[in-house]
Amino acid sequence: MPLTNMTDMLRAARSEKYAVGAFNILDFNSMRAVIEAAEDLESPVIVQTSEKTVKLWGFRSIMNWIRDLADKTNIPVAIHLDHCKNIDFIKACIDSGWTSVMIDASSLPFEKNIELSRKVVEMAHPYGISVEAELGEIGGVEDDIAVEEKDAHMVNPQKAKVFLEEVNMDCFAPAIGTAHGIYKGEPRVDFDRLKEISHISQIPLALHGGTGLSEAVFKRSIALGCAKINISTQLKYAFIDGFVNYHKDYPDEYNPLNVINAQFSDLKEVILENIKLFGSAKKVN
Repeated sequence: MPLTNMTDMLRAARSEKYAVGAFNILDFNSMRAVIEAAEDLESPVIVQTSEKTVKLWGFRSIMNWIRDLADKTNIPVAIHLDHCKNIDFIKACIDSGWTSVMIDASSLPFEKNIELSRKVVEMAHPYGISVEAELGEIGGVEDDIAVEEKDAHMVNPQKAKVFLEEVNMDCFAPAIGTAHGIYKGEPRVDFDRLKEISHISQIPLALHGGTGLSEAVFKRSIALGCAKINISTQLKYAFIDGFVNYHKDYPDEYNPLNVINAQFSDLKEVILENIKLFGSAKKVN
């Protein structure tokens, strides 16, 4: 199936109260795990790429990988650029075939965030590419983007209303208390704030910092409009542990293909678990 943007899949998810997993890939093996897991469960899926990962492998390599994999499956697959502050890099992804992009201007003054987010919408929408934008700053570390806990701040619902009126985005990422990376304590998700934002607009919401959240938090967030859930750190751990654990079990074996297959199995298991948890299995029409 040809690659798609994430607009229709997220609208359906919000309407039917489930969420589509957006999984940050690291290489071809992790991308294959994401798409095969989604195919096994008949779920739409978002393959998510960081700026750092794209720079490592190159635009052409990543697009060749995903087109090859997507062409062999009958599930909707979107490729999304996660948290990007660089307009030129976003434009390069648009030109290279990405079907969805995120402009993260959340660290800038409110009016500047609106200005840059609108600019990305104007760049992307003529090509049928969906846009995600963020308001408030989500704490923690996402690749090279770090937000200290003292600097992270939650979205103001009144400002969110203006932001959504001014920027014709396809997915909105409000800061509601989640964080990137591993939680150092019990996550304090502001559900009242999320509920207020959910009532402002029917736009699909994105829940960032999904690794480590409980099933109850996921279910409640989905019920309040979160149609896209980001999983990054959990895949990084599975990526490394897949190698390390196999070598512990077979210390004298040095067959790289066996290690790569073990890593693939660990990655796929994590993705399968999350897809089931988010409720998107069997949601391919």
